[in-house]
Amino acid sequence: MRRNLFLQFLNRDTREIFRLYDIFGDEKHARTLRGPMNACAMLCEEFCIAPPGFVVEDKYAFELFEVQSAYLEKGLVRLPMRETNLSDFAEKKRLEYSFARNRYSGLYDDARMELLSSHGAALVQRKVQIGPTIVKGFMTGVDMPRLQAWAGIRQNAPSNVIENMRAIPARLADDGKALTWSMIEPNLVEPASPFRQQMRDALQYTYFQEYCREFKAIVLADIPHMPVEFYLPAERVVYSMRRFRVFLDAMSADRLLLEASADTIMRFRRDAGFIELMDAYCGLARKYPKDTDLQFHLSRAIKKTPFEWQRLPERFDAAISDPSDFEIVEIASACGELATVLTKEHGLPKRGSDETQKSKASLKGYQLTIAIFVALEEELKVLVKQFGLERSAGSPAASGKIGDVGVDVLCPRAMGRVAAAVEVMRYLSNNVAPDVLFCVGLAGGFEEARIEQGAVICAETVVDLATRKVTDDDNGEANSKFRRRDFNCTRAVYEIATSKEFDQKEWASYSAHEFDWQKGRIPSLWEGRIASADEVVASDVHRRKMVESADKLLGIEMEAGGVCAAADAFKVPVSVLRVVSDMADPSKADDKWRITGMKTLAELLKRLPLDRVIAVAKQ
Repeated sequence: MRRNLFLQFLNRDTREIFRLYDIFGDEKHARTLRGPMNACAMLCEEFCIAPPGFVVEDKYAFELFEVQSAYLEKGLVRLPMRETNLSDFAEKKRLEYSFARNRYSGLYDDARMELLSSHGAALVQRKVQIGPTIVKGFMTGVDMPRLQAWAGIRQNAPSNVIENMRAIPARLADDGKALTWSMIEPNLVEPASPFRQQMRDALQYTYFQEYCREFKAIVLADIPHMPVEFYLPAERVVYSMRRFRVFLDAMSADRLLLEASADTIMRFRRDAGFIELMDAYCGLARKYPKDTDLQFHLSRAIKKTPFEWQRLPERFDAAISDPSDFEIVEIASACGELATVLTKEHGLPKRGSDETQKSKASLKGYQLTIAIFVALEEELKVLVKQFGLERSAGSPAASGKIGDVGVDVLCPRAMGRVAAAVEVMRYLSNNVAPDVLFCVGLAGGFEEARIEQGAVICAETVVDLATRKVTDDDNGEANSKFRRRDFNCTRAVYEIATSKEFDQKEWASYSAHEFDWQKGRIPSLWEGRIASADEVVASDVHRRKMVESADKLLGIEMEAGGVCAAADAFKVPVSVLRVVSDMADPSKADDKWRITGMKTLAELLKRLPLDRVIAVAKQ
């Protein structure tokens, strides 16, 4: 859907043309590269392209990739060369540039070559031969009316200037010298002086255009202090640094993203919600070519989403630290919500999710799959035993089938929303998305809901209460107020389990008999809201405060908020099933119900017609 990008601004000569070396000190010069680099990394479809020389010839470009090495490590920035190995590349370049060694000293710095050699994913082959292309470009470009890069010279330069200019690159190539401006310029005749800048721009076009053509790349336009793109292919209405900053600024995300580390950008790029927002930006920018319209329609969409975008600058400072994995999941999920609003309101093209699902469903013998998240080893053991799963040392922690449905079990062996979000995000990033993701395990029940131990909660809504605002009252005492975020869950399990398709009485009777339930007690199904927070609640006062913050809470658990945030970013439906093992009070008596409850919950999953649950969840 998007385009790959050529990084012309990393070239030393490009920035010399715009006199950045003269007008900026080291710090500001470095900043002029980081923002455009991050913008290209976010906007490109698959990769960005830059010749290896861009990195090793210039100290600012080299220092950028020393710090932002994740772009090279992951192969997002690719460095094409004709040579089959870096040693041959270095040997060739050092020979060609030996006449200007002082100017291109970086080529002779082994440490810089070692940086490239340590990131093999970035090094790719190219077909085009740049030297012969420049020779041909100078020889014939001025005679080709369609080439705007040569128009000024063609129309205004005297014939002796043109003939002199034509011959220089061929003569340098015969002498084994590099075809750079610093080599070409001293060979120009005196009358060429008024045309030197146009010739230099034409050299940039001839050099860069071959990379754009071979790798089907375009350039980012409107980069501050670099107002010319040398007639290279561009789509200024979309791939514009100015317009992209306008878009990010409306979200209060410009500093967070344009100054972010490469690691942060790469983590965002793995998230479906972030990808959807970048797609939505491209579609919106094409539809509304005026900056004011772009900002207006985005601002309207932001007001329709629950995320507090305006708080991003106070929450994050890219100069101090990166957002955590959970925070990236949270922001990327909000990106997905915003992209959905923009796409629906403006009829924007959407990456082929619908087509993918249709083709997936139409495949003969397509394997339905679910993933089940549990936090703790004791919960994992119950599922492995009851479903007959095969354990593994990595992720997923166990795999197998429940009936005809494939199942993976995820288990970070740690409690809390962050551990849950990281585990689910890692799984969804590296595997085909399951049809439904189940979050199962234990919960504390709220006596205000008149729920009992052993009850199975089918969460209709997860109320995330992990974030609080702390203020001082009139007496100087600290008061905290929950800042809730709601996640809607699929109701498929409750709908099927309370229908004629499922024998609830048989499940309850079997579980009570086989799993050591107290005499006279049987399992029950409850549907409603459940709170999620990063704390074990064993306090009547704190429990009542939670109940006051959200109506009709049945209980509390510690992972569903993270699971839902990660799954939402990948648009995977989530079913949250929790069995009440304690009453979230000071007694915290839960030993008996932990195993009994988990076995009962596993039996429910085992008996459910999962193909029907999946079908209902996807409606």
